Amino acid sequence: MINNNNLAVLLIGLTLVATHSNAKTLLTSDPTPLIALQGAKLHLAPGQTLEKGTLLIEGNRIKAVLTGNDIPAGARVVEMAGLDIYPGFIDPFTQYGISFEYPTETKSSPVYEIKRIGGNAANGAVHAEKQWSQYFAPDKEAALSWINNGFTSVQSAKLDGIFRGQGVHVSLADKIANEVVYRAQANHYLSFDKGSSAQDYPSSLMGAMALIRQTFMDAAWYNENRSKLSAAVAPGQLEFNAALQGLGNTQAQYFIFDTPDLNNQQRASALMREFKLKGALLGNGREYARIDEIKAKGYPLILPLSFPAAPDVSQPGTEYQLNLADLRHWERAAGNGQALEQAGIGFALTLHGIEDKKDFWPRLQKAIKAGLSEQTALAALTTQAASIAGISDTAGKLNPGFVADLAIYQGNPFSDGKLVSVFLQGQEKVIIPRDQLAVTGSYTVTINNQPVPFEVSYDQGLTFKVADKSAPLTGTGMPLTTRVELPGLDGKPRLTLDLHTLKAVAYADDGTQTPLTLAKVDTKNASNSLADTSGPEASSYVGKLTSPNVAFGLASLPEQDKVHIQGATLWTSESQGILENADIIISKGKILSIGTRLMTPPGYQRIDGTGKHVTAGIVDEHSHIALNGGTNEGTDAVTSEVRIGDVLDPEDVSLYRSLAGGVTTAQILHGSANPIGGQSQLIKLRWGENAEGLKYQGAPASIKFALGENVKQSNWGDNFTIRFPQSRMGVESVMADAFDAAREYQRDIKAFNALDKRSQAERVSPRPNLRLDAVAEVLDKGRDVHIHSYVQSEILMFLRLAETYGFKVKAFTHVLEGYKVAKELAAHGAGASTFSDWWAYKFEVYDAIVQNACLMHQAGVLTSLNSDSFEMQRRLNQEAAKSMMYCDMSAEDAWKMITINPARQLGIDKETGSLKEGKVADLVLWDANPLSVYARTEAVWIDGKRFYDRETDKQMQAAQASERQALVAKILSLDESEKAGEKSEQKQEPLWHCDSHYIAFGTRASHLGAQHQHQGAH
Repeated sequence: MINNNNLAVLLIGLTLVATHSNAKTLLTSDPTPLIALQGAKLHLAPGQTLEKGTLLIEGNRIKAVLTGNDIPAGARVVEMAGLDIYPGFIDPFTQYGISFEYPTETKSSPVYEIKRIGGNAANGAVHAEKQWSQYFAPDKEAALSWINNGFTSVQSAKLDGIFRGQGVHVSLADKIANEVVYRAQANHYLSFDKGSSAQDYPSSLMGAMALIRQTFMDAAWYNENRSKLSAAVAPGQLEFNAALQGLGNTQAQYFIFDTPDLNNQQRASALMREFKLKGALLGNGREYARIDEIKAKGYPLILPLSFPAAPDVSQPGTEYQLNLADLRHWERAAGNGQALEQAGIGFALTLHGIEDKKDFWPRLQKAIKAGLSEQTALAALTTQAASIAGISDTAGKLNPGFVADLAIYQGNPFSDGKLVSVFLQGQEKVIIPRDQLAVTGSYTVTINNQPVPFEVSYDQGLTFKVADKSAPLTGTGMPLTTRVELPGLDGKPRLTLDLHTLKAVAYADDGTQTPLTLAKVDTKNASNSLADTSGPEASSYVGKLTSPNVAFGLASLPEQDKVHIQGATLWTSESQGILENADIIISKGKILSIGTRLMTPPGYQRIDGTGKHVTAGIVDEHSHIALNGGTNEGTDAVTSEVRIGDVLDPEDVSLYRSLAGGVTTAQILHGSANPIGGQSQLIKLRWGENAEGLKYQGAPASIKFALGENVKQSNWGDNFTIRFPQSRMGVESVMADAFDAAREYQRDIKAFNALDKRSQAERVSPRPNLRLDAVAEVLDKGRDVHIHSYVQSEILMFLRLAETYGFKVKAFTHVLEGYKVAKELAAHGAGASTFSDWWAYKFEVYDAIVQNACLMHQAGVLTSLNSDSFEMQRRLNQEAAKSMMYCDMSAEDAWKMITINPARQLGIDKETGSLKEGKVADLVLWDANPLSVYARTEAVWIDGKRFYDRETDKQMQAAQASERQALVAKILSLDESEKAGEKSEQKQEPLWHCDSHYIAFGTRASHLGAQHQHQGAH
């Protein structure tokens, strides 16, 4: 028997459950309206247009595209004749509807660990677990910034942190959040900027890259191991980590990487390719300067239209204070889209980066005048944006089954068209009422037999404008009323206008009525078809485009020379010593011949070397030039995972200036902020090449270690007293602990690899550890150690530590007390790279003496001189000469300290560092004895390519002065309205030193002049 009371309770309960799960559940379903937008020009997709068609909308979807009059019965017909309908525009890079804020800390002391809550990552900049659909709330007012520009949907995420979480793609419709979500688990967002994270690590760009690399490796390891038997049953065997879980199956996900400059764009591309990621890059507007590199990486872009304001050159002489790169960018910014289009690089557009969103269409129209085709611009707003956002199967075209997101214009939006309305999920949002739009335009009114022109326009209401007078038109229908002065009529009459019948009456203040006749002027263009041809401004640039696109950039990279230098003095840095009146021939990047009175081969350039000197290119063992985002990851005591090679800056003019000083090779080192620093990068100073082109391929790997005051934070201030070590004794302990951990790590990997496949499938594999990988390479003699050092006791300590762990120290750098332990250095086989005459600049160098280099050399230590300075690097030839003055070192030995000796310390002496047949043609032509303070370089070859030439440099300086003046003249010729834009200056980084402790990113980022950096201390 059925209990009706129980049944009633059950039904009530079910109803409540249903109601709470779907608040709009009704007893009868909503009727689905059928709307026919008739007679419009339909832009179905870029390049596909229907001149006169009907768009049938059912609910929130496009039901059909009709070409005839077969509109279904019952459909509400909306006349759209004279209007253009486009797919609604899509912005894939926004923070719309996300009001979430991460907790902040105001501690002045370092934060090494964060509170772990709910499975978050151990690093405060990793938020890959965030699914922003859970935090999204529509914002009616904020949505207008996009709606008023024709956008109907956006992809949104909180743009904070390095791993920023998974975005959500939403409609801009004024509905509840649940009803506007198109893609709840949209693209992941990435950045190099740690944002609001209070955690110190990472403090540098290379640290951010290392964190990204380690996190992706951790995610692969975590998602591979979390389902294994031992991980499931053994408590604590594998922590729950929501961030790593959120990065599962990364190759099936899509990543959008925020890249604020060209160098970071290349770094992001390299990381994404390293991990085989699909994705897109947020552009920065300067892509035109490296278009080939960007194309080679193969990633589409999301392009902001943040054009820079014209620099202020109103005061004579101010142009010389302006960066030439910024002047060039001002001129070319609008042409960036055209450059990408010509190169075949796909891109979407975004409002991101534009301060006043009303400037979006004027900026886009400016880009079109600069050569961007309208069809490509439309694709960037629709199909390309939909593809990047992952919604190309539902938006971006006027296709049946797609969402009814539309942008409706009167005229061509890429020239002077007006946005009439947008449809958001099938619901119209009116921008300009169509009845009022119909009466806008140009008219004449006949007064005293004379036609007087006037305009009726719409801007939040109808406006009447005659000559330079304007007034609002009021009324809910015809006629409309205004009060305005009219030529030929006295005073300021009230005017009624019927813009349908083209009749008007002027009412004077005394009641006199004057009937008037109106006429509408036809100003329509013959066609609203989108153009696909370049605009007239595309080739009117007066600024140059160079590589790099900064002052002294090259118009083209040099080719390998065929050169015969005759009758010069050759400093071989070999057993032959110094050869007087000798010849050298180079070809195909190598030294072909050395001798006297050599015959010049056909086709070779002959250079008269009389009175001139030829040397091998100078090699600097210790440098910090050509870096972005910090020379130190000065947070943890061990940061061996970071790589200088990740953050090379090919645009640093120090490269060019050091070339002018004869330097061809330099080891770019991590600083001395921690006992075990980052991995070094050997470069050749190939000015004009990209970052990869700077790298010395095939050179031995190396790493920077450090001893002394810097690593124990002696002079860092009162806030830096909690990191271990704080004493010189602790430095040894940190290093020994790292070596022991690396050995244990290797043993664990070896033990796991020895298991059979079944056992491996049941056990958690060792977690990959980039930090220990690099330390293990030292123990395996696969990575050389170059160690910052000063005091004899610490030098001896590290010699013994290295011998204990079975590796040889490649070079002690600085090593100002090396003379005290020269015998021990020589016995170990360690090199020493020192300063010529720096002393007493801090406590631990009080015992430094100018005879240090000589004494170590005499004891059999392989001795070199280094710069550790962008400025000293340009005059290392003079630094070498000082040992001749201080302690009677021979000229040959002095010269070897900056050529073959550092080459040997770096393991590249078989290729470079001396003049020898078969070696790479890295050489310098000097106009005098290279050890003289009066000597100047005339030419510098690297790999047989002339990267510096004094005469060419003079011509370049003159050309750049003319270019600067031409750019200034172009700015001065503009109207003030044409000078508007965002403030845009290339970031000028500090001049790095060994102990530059610089926070590159986040809310605690250092600013120039406010960084923790001890100038002059090394």
